Amino acid sequence: MMWTKSRTGTPARLLHRRARVPVLLIVVLALLPTMANAQKPVNLRNYVPKPGVFPPAGAGVQMDGDLMVSDGINRRGALRKGQYTRRHYFAMLPYGIVRYHGAPADIRDLPIGTHMHGRFTLPMEGEEKTIPVRNYNHAILLEDDVSFYSRQGRSWKVVGIEQGGGPAPRLKLSVEPIGPEIEGGINKPALFDIDDATRIWQDSRLVKRDQIKPGQEVHVNLTWGPFDTLATTDVWLDEKSLETCKELQRQKHLRLIRSRFLPGWIDAVKNNDAGGGEITVTFFGGMDPSLYSDIRGMKGRPPRICNAENTLRTWTYHQETASPANILEWKETKNPPLGSSGHQVRFKVKQMLDGFRAGKIVRAKGPWTYVLLPFDEHIKNAAELERSRKMVLP
Repeated sequence: MMWTKSRTGTPARLLHRRARVPVLLIVVLALLPTMANAQKPVNLRNYVPKPGVFPPAGAGVQMDGDLMVSDGINRRGALRKGQYTRRHYFAMLPYGIVRYHGAPADIRDLPIGTHMHGRFTLPMEGEEKTIPVRNYNHAILLEDDVSFYSRQGRSWKVVGIEQGGGPAPRLKLSVEPIGPEIEGGINKPALFDIDDATRIWQDSRLVKRDQIKPGQEVHVNLTWGPFDTLATTDVWLDEKSLETCKELQRQKHLRLIRSRFLPGWIDAVKNNDAGGGEITVTFFGGMDPSLYSDIRGMKGRPPRICNAENTLRTWTYHQETASPANILEWKETKNPPLGSSGHQVRFKVKQMLDGFRAGKIVRAKGPWTYVLLPFDEHIKNAAELERSRKMVLP
């Protein structure tokens, strides 16, 4: 190639090279914000959940307190940390997991006064007005003491039962922690109130307090005690007794989901020109494994899919309006994020309901006997939907 001189006397080849320098500089400057964002760590404490995206591990804050308000229909409630603290009102995230006695549960299963541990985030996008007080008020995980501690390998060694002092002396169960140190947990020897109201379990039956012996390894559930102490509601003296209570709760959970259907959200939608289409659904976690297997193994009759809201409430006659669906593909991911089951299913649906949109909630009916739900659990019209979107504080 022949290079000529410019009018200034500078060879055109040098001008060509100089022209490329500003272009490269502009490209680098344009990429700097993207590079900075890629290296910027996620602020886990102030993470804001988004529809269709499960939060990263460690998002939010750990909190505990006694359950004092319970709204089982809209999956909301309030915890109280101590005698002089304000209630902490919360709503469960759509994929928020509840555990009781070490088994899957729902807000409606939790007795008022039960001491609970939870992981709470800022409100999900679009849910900022659900709770009037805006703070870490959306729960991704909520569990009682025995679930919280046993899940993380913790139990208690009995030191003995002693008479407490002070202006209102009470019997105390003296224990030492066995197992790892736990964030948000009691990591030192403790004294828990114990009295005749405490249920003491051994060999899957209730026994008297004299069956508690020094050196035993036990599990406990707690509630508020006078002067902001913690009092025992249940003491399990053996694993067999805890497994019995766990199985009872598991059966309650199965009965609930079989009648209300398995929840998840839509990842992708494909509409057919002639009607119907495909939806890809990720089912939420925290459910009993048999529920996913029930739907996966359906033969002869298809599952049915209905739309739901962030409270997991469905619309009137949710089975009758649900669309029949055929399973096209079933993917399973190991070690899914908290809130996800790891089960992602691509369905072919005969009818594309209005709620079948990416990021929206659906519920899937498996091969379970259909029952009519109490009428107040359904959403029946737009006005009722609007009311359900905000928590009314007592």
